[in-house]
This record gives sequence, structure tokens and C-alpha cells, in this order.
Amino acid sequence: MVRRSGVKRIRLIVNPAARGDAAMALEASGLASGRPGWEVEVVHTEIRGHGVLLGEAAAGEGVDLVGSVGGDGTAREVAAGLAGSPTPMLIVPAGTGNSSYRELFGAVPWAELLAAALGGAAIRSVDLNRVEPTGELSLLGFSCGWFAQIVEAAAADETTVGAAKYAAAAMATAAAPTRFNAVVELDGEAFAAGALGLVAVGGARVRGGVFPVLPQSSLEDGRLELLAIDAVDTEGFADLMEKVLQGSDSGDPRVHRGSGVTALIRSGEILPVEVDGDLWDKHAGETRIEVVPGALKVVAVPV
Repeated sequence: MVRRSGVKRIRLIVNPAARGDAAMALEASGLASGRPGWEVEVVHTEIRGHGVLLGEAAAGEGVDLVGSVGGDGTAREVAAGLAGSPTPMLIVPAGTGNSSYRELFGAVPWAELLAAALGGAAIRSVDLNRVEPTGELSLLGFSCGWFAQIVEAAAADETTVGAAKYAAAAMATAAAPTRFNAVVELDGEAFAAGALGLVAVGGARVRGGVFPVLPQSSLEDGRLELLAIDAVDTEGFADLMEKVLQGSDSGDPRVHRGSGVTALIRSGEILPVEVDGDLWDKHAGETRIEVVPGALKVVAVPV
């Protein structure tokens, strides 16, 4: 599309598979179209990974603002496509957990955020995570074990909606928590090993929209937070997770917390893994996660 002189462009990248995306995309398009000096473009993802290409295209064409309309998976793809470019991103949350929106923009209504962005809101830089061996970029983070089990159960639940879907999936996980054998390193040093139930890596404080497992995390400090929890049986799961979610696990020998720039997980098993709320099957004996400081531009939260 040829840019008209003096007119800025906002491109909405919409995931048709996200709940409520069509209505929210239409509303967002209407709000932007009514703003003088802005031109709205809407494109749709067609397959998994398409959002990365659409984000790259938007950055390459010099689009002034990109909106991800969908859930955490869509936001991750668009963020990866925009990484390293000056093109800022915002999110119109139309997914299940919407953890990315909460982490980046808090409780600000998305329409208010969009209005601020169209009005010239400030831009800030946030960190991304690189996941090897594939080299793909993550916004929220990586985990193996219980969260992946919750994601899988939530995906199979066709009746519950919203954040309650993850709560129901967590209850199902509590009834039969998975376990796996792995060795975990943080910045090249031994961190945890043996039978584990969860390893979570990233900069986002809340996962699944409702689980504040990394309360000290920040997407703007150039560091990763790492949490590893020893495997427990059904009887011990509820008590342990209550401690973790309430932040009262200090001193519990089953819980390992740390901060660094690189995490490494080694295991010969097929691990249950998720990246930004999407199941991930690329672990091949060793997975490395490293922080990429300030890789993404996003709209600053209006004051």
C-alpha cells in the first residue's frame, strides 16, 4: 500500500483462531480509522508462524504501529517479527490467558492504550528470550513440566472460557502432576537436577493469565528469572503450588529460584514444553534460553 503524504499507518495482525478476535479487530479498526492522520490496514495469520512473517513485513515497510490481535501465541509471533526494528507494538487481547497484555500494559483497557498510541504515546524497549536450538524468540518465556501439562489440558477443554480455562486445567494437572528428569544450569553453574516437576524461564511475572510464578521478573532489566521445582506427588502438589503462587516458598528445599542471562536444560527424555502458552516439541536433549535485552519496542502505558 502506498503511503499518503503526512499519513501514518497502523497494521492490525489478526489471528482468526483467537476467541473474539473478529469483533475486537473490527472495533480496533474503527477506533483507529476515526483518528485523523492514520490509515488502518488489517491482515490475517493463516498458519502457525505466519505472524512472524507479517511482523517482519510490517517492519520492513516502515509501518508506524503494529497491533497484535489475538492471544499470547499471536503476540509472541508478531514480537519476534518486529524484533530489532524501530516499529512499536501494542496488543489487542483476544486470547485465553492474555498474559502478554497484562505483563506489558497492566490493567489499562486496550482501547485506552490504542488511543494513547495513536495520540503519540512514548515508546519503550523490552526484552525477548531466544530459545535454542531453533533460535526462535519468546516474549513471556519457556517452561517444561506442569505448565505445559496445563496448556495441553486447556487446549482440550472445549467448554470453559477465559482465564477459568487455565484454572480448570490446573486442577486436572494437580490430580496427576507430571515429572521428568533433567539437569538445569544458570549462567553455566549447576542450578537443579533430578526428578523435576517444573522449570520456568523468562521475564514475565504471570503465566497463563493467573499464575504469578516469577514475581520478581521484569521485561526491562536484561535478565531472565529461573524457577525449578522438584517433582511431587498429587498429595504434595496443592500445598507446594500454593506456596509458590503466594510467594512464600523461601527456604523450601524443593523450590529453586535464580536470575541470570542464560538457562540450560539437559534431558534425554521427551519433555512437556510450552513457549508463550503454545506447546513446543523442539527439545532435542538440550535447550538453551538466553535473554535478548531491549529487542522489542512497545507502546508505553499511558499515565
